[in-house]
Amino acid sequence: MVWLLDPRPGDSIYDPACGTGGMLIESLRYMGGEKRQSFGKVYGQEKNLSTSAIARMNVYLHGEGVGADVTITQGDTLRSPNYTENGRLKTFNAVLANPPFSLKKWGADAFESDKYGRNLWGCPTDTNADFAWLQHMVASMDPQRGKVAVVLPQGVLFRGGREQKMRKKLIESDLLECVISLVGGLFYNAGVSACILFLNNRKQPEHCGKVCMIDATSIYTPERAQNTMTEQDIQTVFDLYTHYEDVIERCKIVTIDDIHAAGDTLAVNSYVERKPVPVKDPALVRAEYEKALEGVRTAEDRMRELLTEGGYLIGENRD
Repeated sequence: MVWLLDPRPGDSIYDPACGTGGMLIESLRYMGGEKRQSFGKVYGQEKNLSTSAIARMNVYLHGEGVGADVTITQGDTLRSPNYTENGRLKTFNAVLANPPFSLKKWGADAFESDKYGRNLWGCPTDTNADFAWLQHMVASMDPQRGKVAVVLPQGVLFRGGREQKMRKKLIESDLLECVISLVGGLFYNAGVSACILFLNNRKQPEHCGKVCMIDATSIYTPERAQNTMTEQDIQTVFDLYTHYEDVIERCKIVTIDDIHAAGDTLAVNSYVERKPVPVKDPALVRAEYEKALEGVRTAEDRMRELLTEGGYLIGENRD
């Protein structure tokens, strides 16, 4: 996500659900390079008081705060965003987050008539805040060159109802530059599969009217407790975006018209081309099936013989 955002020294970075500050630390590290001096402005908001305190501590314990202007505050972002200017949301060059998935009772009533105008495409129901987070982040983008990268459950790509209407408006805005579907089991305490949405207020001319769909569900490293993405896995996915061309089983560049024709779904597997599955001769399949079935019968007969010889099948049990 940080590679997609490509923050440069002096840029402003914002995480509206910063947790313990991991993404902010990675952003500072990226900007600072080997000199570890970022000279950027970093902002984070976290609902949990103790977690926000840990985030502030983490930034400095990791040594990434040198030369940076870091502000991390506590508060409920969706109900009461902390970063405003003259009654409007403050905007940033790079906005990134891994907000809580499908948050319930998040304050939909107030968002319906949001005084900051964050309901750009509509108001989600109070049972799921995914599109509220996305719209808050889009409203927090610098209007000239702002970018957003956000992790959300894959349901945002295809769910119907209100979300379908909001998703259609997202597509028509032509802000969406890339969708990356991820393998399940990457995130702690999240049983659903996730995706990354990358939005850009300053798309390259050749990317306008298009969306890069990347299927990264096979690009990961399995481990005992959970799946992970190594540096090489991340590089593989990032290369698919930077090369910006169709790759069978991995990537598809689609137009907004293509997406509308597919019912405004952003589900990556609806677009990425698959290798053709070879079709076997039905007679050959039947012959293989009958051969396998005969092998099963022979094995069962031999098992019965052994059980009988051992005295395990007597009387009615022989049947």
